This record gives sequence, C-alpha cells and structure tokens, in this order.
Amino acid sequence: MSDPSRLTADAKAAVAAAVAELPETLSAGEAIAAVPQLAVLNAHPEAAAAYPNARLGIEMAEYGRLRPGTADEAPTKVSRAYTWVSVIAFVLALAAPALIMTGRNGRAFDPLVGALPSGILMAVALALFIWLEPRRTSNPLYRGGNFGAPMFVFVAAIWAVGVFIVLGAIQDVVAYPEAIVGLVLQFVSTVGSVILAVAAFRHDRERPMWAAGRKPRIGVPADVAATPEFQAAVDQGLLQWRRQVYQASTRDERAALLAAELEAIALLHDRGSLTAEEFDSALERVRSRADWR
Repeated sequence: MSDPSRLTADAKAAVAAAVAELPETLSAGEAIAAVPQLAVLNAHPEAAAAYPNARLGIEMAEYGRLRPGTADEAPTKVSRAYTWVSVIAFVLALAAPALIMTGRNGRAFDPLVGALPSGILMAVALALFIWLEPRRTSNPLYRGGNFGAPMFVFVAAIWAVGVFIVLGAIQDVVAYPEAIVGLVLQFVSTVGSVILAVAAFRHDRERPMWAAGRKPRIGVPADVAATPEFQAAVDQGLLQWRRQVYQASTRDERAALLAAELEAIALLHDRGSLTAEEFDSALERVRSRADWR
C-alpha cells in the first residue's frame, strides 16, 4: 500500500527523532499504540499545527465533565451602590493628602491643622478599601482596567507624601495632640495600604478578569490531569480526533501517515522494542488501518 520512501527527508528525520524520545521502558503494546499519534504529529503538517488546540479542547471538555462544579463560574455580581462606594473611597484617598499638600494656591490646611482631618480621611478610605477588597475583582471598574492592585501602591505613595509633610513640622506637631493623632492615623493608613496592595496583587492573580461574563479556565489542575480516568478519556478523545483527521485527509496525506507508521514500526524493531513476532503483528495492524476507522 505504501512504504517509508513516501516520506520526505524532513518527515523521516522527525519520525526518527520522535521514536528515539519514546521511553525504552514502554511495553511493545504501548509503543505500537503510540505510533498513530507519532505519525500525525510528524507526517501531517496541518494536523500537527491543529494538535495543541485540539488537545486543549479535549482536556478542558473532560475537565468540565469531571468537575462540573469548577467549570466556568458566573462572576460575583456587585451592586451599583458598591461601585459608587469604590469611587468614593478613591476620591477620599486622593483628598486626604491634598488637604496638606502645597498647590498653586497654597495648602488647604496648615500641616498642624490638617494632619487630623487628613489622617481621618486616610483611615476611612483604607477601611472602605478593605471592605471592598473581597469583591473588588468583580467590580465593573476593575474589569474596565481600573481598581487593580497597583492602585493601592499609588495610594500608599501619595499618603506617604502627606506623612512626610507633617513630619517636616514635627517640632510643632508634638505640641498639638490632635496633630499627633493625625500623624499616627496617616502612618498607620499608609502602612495598611502597602499591606493591602500585597494582598490585592495575590487576589488579582487568583481571580483573573472575567471574559464574556464568565471566568475563563486556563489549563487543567495537576491532580486532575494525573488521574487514570482523565488520561484515558483524553486518549479516547485524541483517537476520535485522529480518525476525523484521517477521514478529512487527501490520498497523499493518508499515504504519508501510513509511511510514517511503517517507518516508526521499523525503527522500534531495530532498537529492540519489538520482537520479530510483534513486528509482524504491528505491520499487519498498521496496514489494516484499524487505528483510523
């Protein structure tokens, strides 16, 4: 029907390399079973290009079957009030240091007078941020590219400026109890924003942005991928995919697949993975095209 001479030099070299990568500890049956997949990936360029996406689709479908509870989950919805509180918290965070910063028209407040209201605003903003954090990544503002973890780094930075402004008048601050309280609130709030930023970066990684109203799954957890049931189902899915590839292939592409299989079987025999009897049986199996129907 066909022979290895139908393979191009590149395809023949690719088949040889793939056979060499097969563990020598494989049984004859396992080695022979790997031949059709080896042929598709090394003698059928179009199928080889489509293989990664085909395998991913099969794996994710099986993962969804095994773990329906962890399939695409609808994101937690937040109310309009929650969104407005997010905006208010951010405005308060910006207003707090602005009370004592120098602008074109001078400070809104002297550091001694403004330290306490500035500290109170920082503390209130931080309290709101902490309350908002568990659902922050479900916020439409987050999905729009705002309210990510870097926001808390920015807030901590501008709050630190406010702390340094008050510290610049430390000799006078010690004489005003309310200024001392304000400075303490500013310092604690700034440190709290840094700590919140660390937690927020972790939350951003754990809770990725939603896609089309659903949480995309990327990859299969290792504990699921290692189960025999999952592996067997994926192998069965790939078998069906290979058969579809074969049915859609041209006459020349089918001849190349057959030639690649014959080449692989010969190489397995040459390296001692197949006995003479197993080699003859494998040849009969390949030529029957049983793995493709």
